[in-house]
Amino acid sequence: MAGAVKSGVSANHCRSGTRWVILMRCEACGMEYAGSHECAADMPLRIPEEMEPPPDGICPGYYLRMALGVASFDELAIRRASLDPDALAYGAVLCMASASFIFLVTALHKMLTRDGATAGTVFWGLLLGLVYVWVYMGLIAIVQIGLCHGFAKAFLGGTGTFAGVVRASLLGWFVNSLVVIPRLGLIAALIAWTAVLATVLKEVDGLSRSRAFLVTAGVNGLYLLLLMVAQHFQR
Repeated sequence: MAGAVKSGVSANHCRSGTRWVILMRCEACGMEYAGSHECAADMPLRIPEEMEPPPDGICPGYYLRMALGVASFDELAIRRASLDPDALAYGAVLCMASASFIFLVTALHKMLTRDGATAGTVFWGLLLGLVYVWVYMGLIAIVQIGLCHGFAKAFLGGTGTFAGVVRASLLGWFVNSLVVIPRLGLIAALIAWTAVLATVLKEVDGLSRSRAFLVTAGVNGLYLLLLMVAQHFQR
């Protein structure tokens, strides 16, 4: 009997009908067994897919695919982005590129066809205009994200972090490029941005789909209202 007890294994006797059976307990995982045993402690640790590390080095293609995943409501892509510190830098660069695209599409033609336009005035106009839209749109995005996350955290039991929400949201901010569509661009951009931000709140802050949508729709609706008021007084 003693020979049946191996290192790291304890043995017990129990009776099954008219036979005595040796039950062995694995000290590594605690499982009792009478025959062969595959110890769970020897199995490799599986890392959740959203926690897998990103590729080493500079990898814009990887984060561009992640950004497309965020914009298409891929829950895994959103969770991975929220946990990846590098996603913040790539999201900021993508936001700058999107803001530049919006500025060039909406303002470049007017700058080139303006009376008295020269190469110098166009150059400085482009430079100052790009800096302005980077700062202005960046602040608007951070304020919108912060208000949504703050409300979710304060009143709806949100469990995520501001950094996690910002990382994922900035990667999906490029949907605001829809604003260049004639006439319906602003509404299309707000709808797309609301949907992306709501999905981020659902995945990162742990809100229900309906609550996440109400929070983001309220914040973006308030922004649209303020924008319309500002445009009214500029006339």
